[in-house]
Amino acid sequence: MISNKIKTLISKEGEKRKAAIIKLNSYLINPGRFSILILGSRGTGKAHWLKEIQRIYEKDIKNLDNILFISAFNTNKYNEEDWTNLFEDSDNGLLVISDIEELNKESQGLLFNGISTGDGGRFGFKEKKFNIRIAFTSTKDITALRDNETYLTHKFFDRICQFAVKMPTFEEANFFIWEDFKKSWDKMSFQSHNEYPEDLKTWLNQLGSPLYGNFRDLDKLAINWHNYRLLNKKDDKILKLVSDDFFKYYHFPEHKTDINNEFEISKSTGWDGNLKNFRLFYKNYIKSKHGSLRKGEKESKMSYRTMEGW
Repeated sequence: MISNKIKTLISKEGEKRKAAIIKLNSYLINPGRFSILILGSRGTGKAHWLKEIQRIYEKDIKNLDNILFISAFNTNKYNEEDWTNLFEDSDNGLLVISDIEELNKESQGLLFNGISTGDGGRFGFKEKKFNIRIAFTSTKDITALRDNETYLTHKFFDRICQFAVKMPTFEEANFFIWEDFKKSWDKMSFQSHNEYPEDLKTWLNQLGSPLYGNFRDLDKLAINWHNYRLLNKKDDKILKLVSDDFFKYYHFPEHKTDINNEFEISKSTGWDGNLKNFRLFYKNYIKSKHGSLRKGEKESKMSYRTMEGW
């Protein structure tokens, strides 16, 4: 059931983002204590939409009046006591652990023990006493997180991905990019000083290059446009200035989220571990490029059965 408030909230959103927000909404209002994995490139609104939905329901739904965000990277040195303190701070609320791919394997093992629920569905170590909803976010593609152990162990991934949502990028769905820009403009409180820069509307709609930074790129465009207005530049001149500056200094670079595009030698993994990871990388690359390992035999110059065994 979708409330009228949520319907109003998503009324001007594109279909892909609307579908993702509806899934987020269903997770947050569901009383079950299962985990959600929220996927999406930087700037697609993973944290933003959690906060927006929480704002709508925080007075009506228990556990949504308390929401705590923490970076996975900042928990890599946590021990049981540190995690227990974090669970206590999040008790009867929502804990959001962002960029979960940054959590090292040792910390994944420790957290796994803490979020393995007791009979009452509660979290903790020696005692399972904390009533917490936990959401995890990642900028990586699901195949990078699920199909090998470069980032997450299979055991840990299986535990945290009981429900998944992917926020679309502008590259995938930019039909409402002008409405999104106006949100960035309003967020900066520029609307109290100047009207929306209509000259930018056509430029955004015709932009051939995707905004890989998504909302963060729109924020930069808004900031720079307003700054040139403060310098008393005319709007017909500002467009070129903002465009030139954006591509010279500010645009977010294209970032690959699929493991097929990434492989790094790790000193801590050792020779056997690096060899295993490379084989998985190469196997995924051949499968992605050719559709199947059998079809990629010729290019890889090895039997598809060999690759299947990796």
